[in-house]
Amino acid sequence: MAHPDFAALSRRLLGQVDPLAERLAQRIRTAEAELAVVPPEDLTAVCALHLRGIYTYLAGEGPMELETVRANARRRALQGVPLAALLHSYRVGTLFIWESYVATAGRRAQSVLLESVSELWLGLEDYSEAVRTTYHEVEAERELRVRRDRDLLFDALLGTDHARIRESADTLGLPQQGRFHVLAAESAAEPRLPVQAVWRELPGERLAVLSLDASRPAEGPRSPGGLLTDPPPGRFGISPPYTQISQTASALRLARLALASVPPGTDGVSRYGDRPVATLVASSPETADDLARRVLGAVLSLPAEDRGTLLGTAHAWFASGGSTARTAESLFCHRNTVRYRLARIESLTGRRFDDPRQAAELFTALETLRVLP
Repeated sequence: MAHPDFAALSRRLLGQVDPLAERLAQRIRTAEAELAVVPPEDLTAVCALHLRGIYTYLAGEGPMELETVRANARRRALQGVPLAALLHSYRVGTLFIWESYVATAGRRAQSVLLESVSELWLGLEDYSEAVRTTYHEVEAERELRVRRDRDLLFDALLGTDHARIRESADTLGLPQQGRFHVLAAESAAEPRLPVQAVWRELPGERLAVLSLDASRPAEGPRSPGGLLTDPPPGRFGISPPYTQISQTASALRLARLALASVPPGTDGVSRYGDRPVATLVASSPETADDLARRVLGAVLSLPAEDRGTLLGTAHAWFASGGSTARTAESLFCHRNTVRYRLARIESLTGRRFDDPRQAAELFTALETLRVLP
């Protein structure tokens, strides 16, 4: 509770708010150039509002009024006043208030001021915290609006309205013609890209339209093109190049298929066409799953350990280019063990590894198990 003499001083100052507000506004304009964007009458009115609130509080006639501070902080943030500049203006105002008490009290009341000064500076801390919190809220709202606007522009690139596609590309800084790729990423990380990129974040997926320098030589059909430099962990799919920004929707479908061709739980970058069988599986997962179960049904019915051993051996055999010796080396077992396991798979599936067509069916079924969750 304020000292009775200090409360009396506060009530006296309440009667002088209007001229004090004009003097305070002038001092703030002189001390803080960043507030020049605020009209003089606006600044004076806010100073009067704040002075009336703080004198009322220090007189013990009302609570600390922070809504006024928050409202002022929101307006200043939207006007583009830097946070540091507004906080400085409140420090200037607090010093001005202290000086108003000193000038009004006279020498005999100096001890009263010293007893009550802590309330004034604690008030400044409350004001400053309210200003900081409000600025952070406004900045978060602004970032959300900007992100939503960019998301809408990105989504327009995937539509069929060519006029909207052109307008969105212009706003996003993308050319109408050039050399583009779409990147689809499972990872939330943003990889380093040596090209211009416009991002769109979706639940569990990040997309980007990449604009390349059309004067650069085109990459080979199986080259990753240097589009991902030291990619972070995760799965990434890249569409084939395209030349018209209006083709982005089609390129996105291919980028997603390339992403789906990277087995879940692994890290990798796949360009559309790098993994033809896995991409075919990803393009029709229900059909691929049904056919894989028809091919490998008897193997899949085995106990988990036995099933895993046989499937792992088959994967290793295909990865080794059909070499029994290299398969045995990679699995740390004898070549006869590999032959025995492969023979069991042939017996269970009715398909032989030395028949190209039947081996292709086995490989496709195995790729289905790797690609589909």
